[in-house]
Amino acid sequence: MTGSEMRAPSSGHEPHDTAEEVISLLAVGSAVLRYRRMIGLLVLIGGLGGLAVGLFSRRLFASSALFIPEGIDSGSLSGLALAASQFGIKVPASGGGWGAPVYVELLQSRSLLSPVASDSVALPAEGGRRRAVADLLGVTASAPALRTERTIRALRKRIDASEDKRLGAVRLRVSTPWPALSLMLAERLVNGVNQFNLQSRKSQAAAERRFVELQTAEAEAALRVSEDRLRGFLQSNRGLGSSPDLALTRDRLQRDVSLRQQVYTTLVQSLEEAKIREVRDTPVITVVEAPELAVLPEARGAAQKALLGALAGGIIGLLIAFVRRSMRGTMETPTDEAREFFLLVEEATPRFLRRARG
Repeated sequence: MTGSEMRAPSSGHEPHDTAEEVISLLAVGSAVLRYRRMIGLLVLIGGLGGLAVGLFSRRLFASSALFIPEGIDSGSLSGLALAASQFGIKVPASGGGWGAPVYVELLQSRSLLSPVASDSVALPAEGGRRRAVADLLGVTASAPALRTERTIRALRKRIDASEDKRLGAVRLRVSTPWPALSLMLAERLVNGVNQFNLQSRKSQAAAERRFVELQTAEAEAALRVSEDRLRGFLQSNRGLGSSPDLALTRDRLQRDVSLRQQVYTTLVQSLEEAKIREVRDTPVITVVEAPELAVLPEARGAAQKALLGALAGGIIGLLIAFVRRSMRGTMETPTDEAREFFLLVEEATPRFLRRARG
């Protein structure tokens, strides 16, 4: 058997596959051409619908902010880490604190949004009259808990928080139909992040202070025991002269006193630092871009919405065209059940679509 004869079976399938692809493309093209009027009508309806949504949607005013989280001071923890290491406790001595992703989630958290949901804002457009945030966002509920929950959900839709990886910062953007409301929400969120972080740092410092106080008391007691042990040894061996064994024991006791004195001194320094951190009231985020009152509204994006509407209408039209083509092929040799089904589908089809299918 020659090489050409061996290749004959495989080459015989290629024209068949190519023919199937051509038939499939022709079927798609024929379906599009047959129902071109219906597809064009749906594209037009979708485009006009998207354009109407864009043109008649309410204008939004955005207030944005940019802040960088500050890491924990490594120098303030170095003394505690050194002292804790003497007891076999490992304390991270490097800074870092919370990263930007934590703050992104924090801006959407209930702990920050719940106080804002219960607040009110004075609107210059209404003569300075104060209105509740829930009312401005269109939240209606009789129960206070349900009203707060719905307001929090509405706020989450208005808040856009993201991480700026290049700067290691957090970008915040709040969009509402009122410039004053957008500004108030942005300011409250930035202040809320700072207060939440500050209270967390104070709580951590208080826990460290209690831990260091306990360790300091234990280190002081151990130091006193070592000093008494050295004093007793020196008093007992005052008139015995010096011998290698006595000198070795004395050196060992002195080293123990020196070590415990170093641990006690380090713990006392760490205790003072923890007390300072507990009462410190300095910001823990650096605000690079503070929120400002919006002057111009955001773009409505009417062209983009019209394009998306036209695309959605075209996809729906293509799906209807393919379904109707499949139905037409099945109806050539239908059963009684299929004929009844297709008649019901034909009756349920809107009249303008039946006219536009061409």
